[in-house]
Amino acid sequence: MTGIRPRIVVGLDGSPESLTAARWAAHEARLRHVSLHLVHAFTIPTVGTIGYTVPTALTDGLYATGDQLLADATTELQAAHPNLEITGRLVQADPRPALVEASTDAALVVVGTRGGGRIPEVILGSVALHVAAHGRSPVAVIPVGPGMETSGQGPVRLGVDGSRTSEAAVEFAFDEADRRGAPLQAVIVWDDVDLRGLVAAGTPLDLVEDDKERALLAEQLAGWRDKYPDVVVEPVVGRGRVAEVLLRPTVDRPAPQMIVVGSRGRGGFAGLLLGSTSHSLIGHSRWPVLVVRPHAR
Repeated sequence: MTGIRPRIVVGLDGSPESLTAARWAAHEARLRHVSLHLVHAFTIPTVGTIGYTVPTALTDGLYATGDQLLADATTELQAAHPNLEITGRLVQADPRPALVEASTDAALVVVGTRGGGRIPEVILGSVALHVAAHGRSPVAVIPVGPGMETSGQGPVRLGVDGSRTSEAAVEFAFDEADRRGAPLQAVIVWDDVDLRGLVAAGTPLDLVEDDKERALLAEQLAGWRDKYPDVVVEPVVGRGRVAEVLLRPTVDRPAPQMIVVGSRGRGGFAGLLLGSTSHSLIGHSRWPVLVVRPHAR
């Protein structure tokens, strides 16, 4: 898109989760030297009674509340980042398609894990999952909790599966690690469920699979290591379920600054836009999860 300046888009809905996402997005925009665009999308409540129309005062109130929300967020973020260009947009629409549309000219779209609906847990069809599945740019899903209070000294954790669909995620993770001056922890996982009870850990068959995955990981990282020589890479071969391995804390080491994955892995169905691994990470991660679709560069 020639002539369009890259920007980071963040969805605001008035919840603490979305404000946390906005703060993270502002920091990321400053690191990238791009602008930040705040989007507040809302819908007018539907009324089931025939002949009844929504009062004008209610509609006006929703617009006024949205304007104030954008103004308050801009004031806070501008105070923290005085030189950051911040714009805002109020749109009457379902936030899911509104943010997907905004992702068309975005370098990154940022959302919180839970929105104003206070759903007990992230479920299929929520804003975070919908945007992660359909966004035309990489999508960052930001949790609220202790994981967001880390010092930012930890690695960028990358989930690699050796497939072409994960190449965009690998590129994105290297770029993030380089920008942050952080090490890159590249993790490849093989599910040892078929071997459990048949062979013991450390047996030849077990070790052969480790070596196979290690070689696959090295092959996928080789070109990117040459392109980003300053990034320190830590290859990791894990066993078990991919999401569970990626979510494990590292003992006596800083927590990861983020987890980067592709939208689908080797086991994904062709018609499934958001794979089970990224779906599970979004629902359970204590750290930001960045989902990068194959075309989202």
